Amino acid sequence: MSSLDSTSHKLVVVPGGGPISDNRIGLPVGVPGGTGLLQFYSGQDLVQIAVFAAELPEVPPGHVAMADELASAWDFYASDSGKAWRFDPVTPRTARRVVLELPTEIDPGDAAREIARSGLAGTLLWVPDGAADVFLTVNGVPHRVREIDLGGPRSGLACLTRDTAVELYVSSVRAGVDIVVLADVSNSMTVDDLPADVEGPWSRGERWMTRLDALKRALMEMLDIRLQVSGRVSRLALVEFNEQARHKFPRGGGMAQLDGSSPEDLVADFRTAIALLRPSGGTNIGNALHEAANLLYQHGHPGNEKLIVLVSDGANWTPTGDQGTGEMVYTHQEPVSLVAHLHNDADIRLHAIGISTAELFHRRGRYQPNETIVPNHALLEELVKVGGGDPTTVGGLDVLADYFAGLGGGIVHRVGERLTEPPRPGPLPDRTRAALDRLRMAGAADWDGRRDELRGLIADLTKGCNDETKRVFGQPVWRDLVLQRLLSRELGQPITDVNVFTRALANGLRLSRTTPPFAALCDLLGRLASMESDYPSITALVGAQVDSPAAAQVLIMQRLHDQLGELHVALAEASPSATTDSSRDEPAPKSRYTYRE
Repeated sequence: MSSLDSTSHKLVVVPGGGPISDNRIGLPVGVPGGTGLLQFYSGQDLVQIAVFAAELPEVPPGHVAMADELASAWDFYASDSGKAWRFDPVTPRTARRVVLELPTEIDPGDAAREIARSGLAGTLLWVPDGAADVFLTVNGVPHRVREIDLGGPRSGLACLTRDTAVELYVSSVRAGVDIVVLADVSNSMTVDDLPADVEGPWSRGERWMTRLDALKRALMEMLDIRLQVSGRVSRLALVEFNEQARHKFPRGGGMAQLDGSSPEDLVADFRTAIALLRPSGGTNIGNALHEAANLLYQHGHPGNEKLIVLVSDGANWTPTGDQGTGEMVYTHQEPVSLVAHLHNDADIRLHAIGISTAELFHRRGRYQPNETIVPNHALLEELVKVGGGDPTTVGGLDVLADYFAGLGGGIVHRVGERLTEPPRPGPLPDRTRAALDRLRMAGAADWDGRRDELRGLIADLTKGCNDETKRVFGQPVWRDLVLQRLLSRELGQPITDVNVFTRALANGLRLSRTTPPFAALCDLLGRLASMESDYPSITALVGAQVDSPAAAQVLIMQRLHDQLGELHVALAEASPSATTDSSRDEPAPKSRYTYRE
């Protein structure tokens, strides 16, 4: 498919429905459809929308149809149909993972279920270069996209699938979370294979940081972020572990609320606890997990999320001579079954942060490259699989900083169910077809012939509506004299003043009834009565480009014809009223009067 733009096609707004709804636009026959990027300017801002374009026989040649809801969401109006725009075909990339910011007070678990079942599979998102915000609308509510993984590229057209991993970020201002941080202080954490400056390039003169120092820095940054917010009650504990698990914060045991409202001495205790983390010995993750579970069970706040954050390099050390003091990891299988039990029976989730990578270790070049020292995250991966947490995060100082920065500001809740697919779009609704028909007629030049045709159709409809109101309410809605004058003057002859024409229609067909089935026609007449004679206003009303009095007359008559048709159908289906109509200001005529030219 080749690009389309305003030099060859007119972008128009029509009532949405069926294959022209949400982010789906309609193309005329002969123009191949597909996924792509729709662009136009709204004021000084460039608007970029990911859309799916469908070839439809109802769309007239030279037009591209966009649903009114999509247009309104991006400040594109019917009167803008003459502005410059462009559509470029783009092949989407599968979104592997997306993190959405929860915008409401809804419970994260309820929100996760709603998102999974809202038909997001197949949704398109345009991810621009730079720091521009991206939003994903779920059941009419926009959610800001905090992160999206496209498998390499940082920008482009993204497509959500049933297998896209979706996570919800909930700010700590609105969500309580009880956290136990398990900090690995075994000997392996002394390895200095993390670049101290994550923004700078790797070079021969670069400074390096130990894994434990990187953890300390990340915890300090988490504290700084938590001190900037005061939200719902949240508690935190810090436990260091090697062969044994030792409680480091709070000083007296248990868990403590740590945020902007915390006393200074408590904040000082946390800083001291971080500073006193010292590496030694091997690793027993099972003991650490037991301690974390007991803390959450005994001291967690009711209703809060329960979260264990395990931070370790995961390396299995054995004696290495001059290169280290030796380390062993105890009980591999027991922690896995324990975490599965905690998640399934106690609703405790586990996140595992793997410090360093084999690539970083080898890049450091200081240690002998053997499996006893190279970071190994296999155990952490197993724990996450059964613990309901995120996929294992591994990396350097930047990974730690990013994770704990988020932990300081809120929590991440994973959508456990697969995304559902939306229902297939149905046929075009009648109102959308009518708008497209008006567009097709607007391209013809025989205004006089179409006016005469519509005049006859409107005459039949007004007579039919009068007959039905007599049956239902006991008297007609319009006088025959008024109708005859309208049909022979305003509707039977070319006009030169659009303002006079619209007011004559509104006054001649005015209604005293404003309830169904008359409400829609009453609204149209009210808009005609207050309308100025500028073409953009008329274009917005009729849904087709108006550039002359003849076009305005015929397209307004077409809109009136469609509304009268709906009224006639509604009246024909109505049952006779038990009372006569006493709401009209004028009495019914005693005799029939025929207007003659």
